[in-house]
Amino acid sequence: MKKILGILLAVAMLLTLVVPAMADTEGADLTGKKVGFSALMMSSEFFTDMSNQMEAYFTERGMEYSVADAAGNAQTQIQTIENFVSMGMDYIICFVVDASSITDTLIKARESGAFIIVIGTVLDNKDAADVCISISQYESGAVEAELASEWIDATFPDAEDGSIEVALLTNSENEDAVARCDGLRTIADINSKVTIVEEHETTQADGSVAGQNYAEMELMNHPELKAILTYGTDQGAGANEAAMINGTINKDEFAVFTIDTAEFIRNKVIESANGESVLRGTVMLGEGTPMTCYNLMDGSWMDRVVDSVYSEECIKITPETIGNYFPAE
Repeated sequence: MKKILGILLAVAMLLTLVVPAMADTEGADLTGKKVGFSALMMSSEFFTDMSNQMEAYFTERGMEYSVADAAGNAQTQIQTIENFVSMGMDYIICFVVDASSITDTLIKARESGAFIIVIGTVLDNKDAADVCISISQYESGAVEAELASEWIDATFPDAEDGSIEVALLTNSENEDAVARCDGLRTIADINSKVTIVEEHETTQADGSVAGQNYAEMELMNHPELKAILTYGTDQGAGANEAAMINGTINKDEFAVFTIDTAEFIRNKVIESANGESVLRGTVMLGEGTPMTCYNLMDGSWMDRVVDSVYSEECIKITPETIGNYFPAE
């Protein structure tokens, strides 16, 4: 699992109503076109949710959708890409397990006529993808730290320096993960009230149950803990569950923060406004993965691509702002 790249990452999911900042050309009609998604690991709620959202978005627009689970294995992912080529996929979207291993396979897929989108990793070989969707992982962590800092200042306006205890659920499986967690650690730099009292290492394979267990340990070790910053959605969901079942903390004065906007995370952010959750904010990566991929596939956003890279922005999502991007049905 050490070679798993660009998890969580990367790019936020789901549909939003962000107005494009640039003028876009009218896209091609993709009705009847085939698109395949090579998911990193479908055992993660993150990727299951992303696939569901892709399927809904693409099929509503007349495309044929398929998903294949790489199960965190580079050789399995190579086989899934080769299978997509055999199936005649017009478009292949990929969260890569290992960039060096998959490059030759992606080049061959492009040569077969498939349009390749890689999410969360910028490949060194520009021939391996038509577009790499990229995010600054450090920035994503730093924006989460800003969310936490803003909540701390609002909740504890008169707190003394170093008096607010914060813990982290981190990840160091790859360079992107390390960069994101370095961003999380800036919470102690931007807010003098904060002391980071504990970090617990997680992996993508751990899932939300392990995230809950690690968060419970942090709460037990530090009864005065006020916030937990988490690497990704599974860890965030687990930390929120740990806090909600804890019978000793004051939940009005406790918060969990994370990154990405899977539906189960969005619901918890909304519920935090009425005390049914303590997950008070998350960071949305870009304008929504299905919408972004579609507009790249139909060509309407290709004018935003620079040197084969489409760069996403980090957006703060709180109970107060979530309606601007995900209106209630």
